[in-house]
Amino acid sequence: MIALIVIIQSCHSSENQQAISSEWRNVYDTNVHYVGMQSCKSCHADKYETFSHTGMGKSFGDATPQKSLANFHNNKPVYDATLDYYYFPYFVGDKLYIKEYRLSGKDTTHVYIQDISYIIGSGHHTNSHLLSENGYLYQSPLTYYIQKGQWDLPPGFENGYNSRFRRILDFECISCHNAYPDLVKGSVNKYTSMPTGIDCERCHGPGSLHIAEKQSGLVVDTKLGVDYSIVNPKKLPYDLQIDVCQRCHLQGDAVLKEGKNFYSFRPGMHLNNVMSIFLPVYENQEKGFLMASHAERLHKSNCFLKTMEGDKPSLTCISCHNPHVSVQSLKADYFIEKCQTCHINTHKPAELSTWKIKGDNCITCHMPKTGSIDIPHVRITDHYIRKNNKKGVSSAEGMGKFKSLTSVNNPNPDDRDKTLAFIYYYEKFSSNKALLDSAYLYLQKFKPSEKPDLYILYYYSRGEWAKVTTADLIKKPLRTALLNYRVGQSYYNQNNYAKAEQFFVLATDIEPYNLDYQLKLAQTYINLKSMAQAQGKYQFILKENSKIYEAYNGLALIALSQNNLVLAYQNLSKCLKLNPDYEPALINMAKYELGNGYTDKAKVRVTKILKKNPTSVQALQLQQYLNQLN
Repeated sequence: MIALIVIIQSCHSSENQQAISSEWRNVYDTNVHYVGMQSCKSCHADKYETFSHTGMGKSFGDATPQKSLANFHNNKPVYDATLDYYYFPYFVGDKLYIKEYRLSGKDTTHVYIQDISYIIGSGHHTNSHLLSENGYLYQSPLTYYIQKGQWDLPPGFENGYNSRFRRILDFECISCHNAYPDLVKGSVNKYTSMPTGIDCERCHGPGSLHIAEKQSGLVVDTKLGVDYSIVNPKKLPYDLQIDVCQRCHLQGDAVLKEGKNFYSFRPGMHLNNVMSIFLPVYENQEKGFLMASHAERLHKSNCFLKTMEGDKPSLTCISCHNPHVSVQSLKADYFIEKCQTCHINTHKPAELSTWKIKGDNCITCHMPKTGSIDIPHVRITDHYIRKNNKKGVSSAEGMGKFKSLTSVNNPNPDDRDKTLAFIYYYEKFSSNKALLDSAYLYLQKFKPSEKPDLYILYYYSRGEWAKVTTADLIKKPLRTALLNYRVGQSYYNQNNYAKAEQFFVLATDIEPYNLDYQLKLAQTYINLKSMAQAQGKYQFILKENSKIYEAYNGLALIALSQNNLVLAYQNLSKCLKLNPDYEPALINMAKYELGNGYTDKAKVRVTKILKKNPTSVQALQLQQYLNQLN
């Protein structure tokens, strides 16, 4: 039955059809490139200095004691009760480490220590901790929640979803939490360089043209005219100005336009020409919101709506915020003065004086700090400006059922975007099959021959492998690594390893540094008995990242097939040191123990496997065999 979930369209955005041109000369000229914040410093030292203390300027940095705002004294370890891991952070000199361990009674049965490379987060709300292995960037399973002074699992790691030290930090994530890093071509999370903090060019656009003109003596007196060599967001019309802000301050389900990526947007562009951003809609929508939804919340406010003159509101983000100056450095009555530009006689002078003494201002009542529905242990300023809102709301107070998705930055998302929005939301955030029914409402407006990529993604999400691999959908070359991978996985799930190999090869040709894709190709070679090719893939993977435990298990399988028991044991030990719960390696180690006469050890290992996974087919087969030996 098709679910009655529909897309709600936003009313706060620019026209759907926009000319691809700009008077700002660094917007669409691909010869203009990013130069980095240090290049701006020599001429704009004052702004450089103040900006470096803002939340954006402090958004990302090396994992040093100076960067960290966490408490490392008298802390209890964080315990993941679902996966039975403890986590404990500590510094040795200037180097940060996270220790993962497991206990059985008073005995330590597992220890893994990971060095941390970066801290992400300005320090207003959280410090999260990232690791880099040969340039491959991952998030660790430990975050410090600054407002509560509390260590805990990061968002999305709870309730059995702890990916330990293997959550990939791809460009979509990094592109909003930092200046643009250099992503290795053919990778999703390998970087050759990593900036430390959001920089000038994220709001002003690439600066090479601007710098070249200044160095050549071409200087514009901005008191007399506009310097169009680099974007000044203050001079942009509102729809373009808000797009600069909501590129990152509008968190949601981002659907890229065809041919675009998360590097494509530049200040001065219409964001909806690059991506449509969808947010969930709940029955009591005003009762809760996502952490980064400042623009969407502002647009609900009467303060915003009443200042609209056509499409040009007089209240914008920079009406209250100076991006070059930290909010924490502002004087106590800064926001009172901002509000009084419109609300001149709302409160008596005596009231205002009392507020100043208490450290309060208009925001205290009308934009209170409250929880978000996606990040625990934090309280943020709700930019939905309202009367009688002194208490705010908790992160889930009064929230009703999920209703739909709304495109916030695009008034007219097309059917392709709507289809992908529901598929992505299903895959990333929810297991509700009704989302896929909603996706199909829009998908069926296309013939499979018109949009084979959409049909592949849709059938794959539904687990309908045979439909993914129908001839009509794959008769033409597929453009992306993801599509080739999903077709390959669909063949793999049908035990057609020869066909799976073809598409996995195509996927890894496009993204050779996508190690998950390389792992799947190596496993396919194992199933095809092509051991030399599998070994080459596993060795490549470990050369790229020596912590990929699945590769050690693969090499152990190859060694077992060659009756090289010593090498098999060495590789299985390396795998289980990195991940003591990796079932394929546990099964293989039990087989190794059984084959070498260590029957009692094999029995204990199989019992442990079945305790965690009572339906493990291979473990049950081994248990049956072991029982027959008695």
